[in-house]
Amino acid sequence: MERKNIVSGIWKFRDRVSVEELGEVAKKWAEDKNYLQLYVRRASNDQYGIGFMYQLPKGTEKHDVYFDVTTDALKRKFGNDLIGWDLASPTWIVK
Repeated sequence: MERKNIVSGIWKFRDRVSVEELGEVAKKWAEDKNYLQLYVRRASNDQYGIGFMYQLPKGTEKHDVYFDVTTDALKRKFGNDLIGWDLASPTWIVK
């Protein structure tokens, strides 16, 4: 059940970033076969988020590289409108 090679979580953005914009980002990410799941949802009263499950490349158990690369790209695109994240590995898949 434990999957050390899967990172799951949510990237959080101010609600002035539209659902459509986040949907476009998620659609682009979906081209990467390592994304197992992607969705956009409200994260709180004033936030939207991109939720995901990402399978790390074979032999990788740490999510640091994924986190650093993705954070840099999102900060370049959205600046201070990227307001947080909640992601971790391993993931325990139940269903």
